[in-house]
Formats: sequence, C-alpha cells, structure tokens
Amino acid sequence: MSEFTIVQNKEGIIDAIKSKLSDGYKESEVSVISKSKLHIDALHDSEVNLTATSGSFSDKMAKVLTGEDGEEIVLSYYKLSDEEMARYKKEILNGNYLVVATKDKSSHEEVENANAAYETEPVKDDSHYSEETNGPKS
Repeated sequence: MSEFTIVQNKEGIIDAIKSKLSDGYKESEVSVISKSKLHIDALHDSEVNLTATSGSFSDKMAKVLTGEDGEEIVLSYYKLSDEEMARYKKEILNGNYLVVATKDKSSHEEVENANAAYETEPVKDDSHYSEETNGPKS
C-alpha cells in the first residue's frame, strides 16, 4: 500500500520527503509526482524518483493523438480506487505535488544466490588453461 502526501509548494516537498524517510522508507521507495518536470538541487544526488505527468514533447503529441491521460497513466501504477484516482489527478492538475512512499517488498535473494559477487566461499581451483576449453584457439 502506498502512502500519499499532498504538497502545495516546492518548498514543502523536501519536508515531506524527510518525513517519509523518518517513517522508515528508503530514498528509492519515495517518488514525487508533479504536472511538469521538477528541478530540485537538493534531490540531485538522491534516489528519490521525480515523475512528471506531462512527459516530453513527443509524449504530449502522442496524448493528443491517442487521447491518453498522463496523470491516470502515472497514478495507475499505484492501483488506486476510482475515487482516489480522481482526487489525486485533480490535485496534480491544480498544480500540487504528490509525495508517494511505497515499501519495496520484492525479494533480492535470487540475485544474491545467483551472482558470483555474493559468493562467500573461495573458488577451489584457480587454475584454468586455454587448452582446456573447446573454443577457438589463437
């Protein structure tokens, strides 16, 4: 389940993010959704995701041709009810910002088990000679 905070100005975004981080969320679990692209120097080197619903020029042209709604596309990721979708879409269109925190419940065990970088036991035989391979010889 995602936690949404509505922020009315850019200055409040940093405070809302700090609040989410103090609640135990990681930077990578926090997103800021806005109508237009944000440039916040304090978030330049962070893992906080900044998402603009307006998209690029080509996205805007595609919306005109297909009738897609950028706000609904971005908010559909959070699996909201119709009432919540309408409420948050209205907030974005009114120029407010959404600070969203979603716990990452995915398991990274497969990576740790399959990646050689996570091996704890040393490789027993460090010798390997080109004669032992079936590949091309130089």
